[in-house]
Amino acid sequence: MNVGLLTAVEEWGGADIHSARFARALEARGHRATMVCLTQRSFELYRDHWGDRLDLLLRPTPRDFRTMGFLDWLRFFSGQPWNPCVLIKGYFGVGDWKLDLAARLIFRNYLAIEHLMAEVVPRVTRRHFGIVPGLGLWWRRELLRGMLRSVGPKKIICVSEAVRLRLLNEYRFPGRKLVTVSNGIDPLRFRPDPDSAAACRQRWGIPDGALVFGAVGRFAPMKGYRTALSGFETLLERFPGLDLRLVLIGQGEEESALRARADAIVPRGRVVFAPFTDRPWEDLSALDVFVMPSLTEGLPLTLLEAMACGCCPVAMAAGGIPEVLTTPALGWLVPVGDEAAFAAAMNEAASRTPAERAAMGMRARRRVETSFDSALQFNRLVNEVESATLPS
Repeated sequence: MNVGLLTAVEEWGGADIHSARFARALEARGHRATMVCLTQRSFELYRDHWGDRLDLLLRPTPRDFRTMGFLDWLRFFSGQPWNPCVLIKGYFGVGDWKLDLAARLIFRNYLAIEHLMAEVVPRVTRRHFGIVPGLGLWWRRELLRGMLRSVGPKKIICVSEAVRLRLLNEYRFPGRKLVTVSNGIDPLRFRPDPDSAAACRQRWGIPDGALVFGAVGRFAPMKGYRTALSGFETLLERFPGLDLRLVLIGQGEEESALRARADAIVPRGRVVFAPFTDRPWEDLSALDVFVMPSLTEGLPLTLLEAMACGCCPVAMAAGGIPEVLTTPALGWLVPVGDEAAFAAAMNEAASRTPAERAAMGMRARRRVETSFDSALQFNRLVNEVESATLPS
């Protein structure tokens, strides 16, 4: 197969790491995989993070792809050799039905990969003159736009059951087109590493014996890092005798605001900001407790990576996270958006003994090894793509 993977990513994240690894998995099975970048920005991100390890093609749309019409997409795709063609969707609104339908007509075998939960369309009915209820046309139009996204793809691959069920129940996607293939990571690479942990803590200026909470990801509102900072402030008040630290690893639009919030926490200097690294398993090994206060997720790679490194997880029940943390023995799962419950879970993690946290971390690692090994998951993903090219 000559597989074209369409991407228009603007900020590097887990979906893009997954896509790059997916391309490598296709190549390992003897297929050609081309990462087709629809914007200059997406090309630069893949080039900077993966270099010559991927077959990259910059093929920008003639104008903003969000304004492309059906005939524009037909002309854009015409003559391209990919079979199948796969649209990588970091969020539900990537592209539209015109892109989907044109790709299906040109390539026949056209698929989509959904990495994030589709938003629920708010059922709001306006009132005219404050009295007469409207027909809800706005809500119906938005729902229809979402439903049309099911028409073009031959198959829609979801990274978690939560993502699949949202499309099935909210947007009435046909069940026969939807399939779940969970994300996975390499537990041989992501594993506890005491030497790397010591080196990272020394680089961060964290002394031996400190209890380290941490998070990895984009500094964006959806990641909920303000909640992590508030919870950490509560920890410092609750456990004044403990040397507590919070390490936030990443970058993004909220960094300045998060740094300002961290500077207001007393005692100062307990919050460390660290940049992204191309060796995240080393940083994760230096954390005792991994926090994920995200408001929305599909099935986050960083949670799986942290668990594989032996971290105790504290996470909000966003997207597919409950499919990972299936029992309290694996970590703390709190309702999405409940800041008080998140702070309470962080308090409980701090209250455990080092031995108890280590035992939980090892159970978390075994959970990843048995259910979210990338070798198994990418093999399933390639199988789904191969089966889509078979005659119906």
